[in-house]
Amino acid sequence: MFITASLSSAATTGSVRVRDLSVAGALLESDDLPAVGMRVKLRRGDLSATGKIVRLDGKLAGVQFERLINPIDWLPNKAQSQLMVDTAFQTIKPLFEGGPPKESTRVNARAEARALPSSQTSRDELEGIADMLDALADQMSEDPAIIASYLDKLQVLDVASQKLRKVGRSLPIL
Repeated sequence: MFITASLSSAATTGSVRVRDLSVAGALLESDDLPAVGMRVKLRRGDLSATGKIVRLDGKLAGVQFERLINPIDWLPNKAQSQLMVDTAFQTIKPLFEGGPPKESTRVNARAEARALPSSQTSRDELEGIADMLDALADQMSEDPAIIASYLDKLQVLDVASQKLRKVGRSLPIL
């Protein structure tokens, strides 16, 4: 997953990257995380979930929610954005495995893209996609082997993110 949210506790408040989200909990990434056992509140827009830190491993924290949530509600543009991310990942994954995308992957990506309902792109949607690209680039840049092999590709992700933000700023607020 590539979404951001805010996390607050008695000890700290800040932005986190949600790496995994389920009905009962989340895996969060940040440089500043509360300690195991701390009660926390995760917020994204008008959504919130209260829970406690149950696992801490460097920059990653596991949160167990007090009440079940609907993870789809937390996605930018709901499930459509996750479908776009999944499709893009399946398309580019073979490139990182040493080969071109398989034709079946291309066909599936085109079919899934056509299946998405068409709507006017909003500033928030472009900002969300740019955030996802930034998060992907950040995660990939933590691996020295990826940096050594794909530095120019990481720069392309950064340029794409900047372009999306620029286009988004020119759109009317919906």
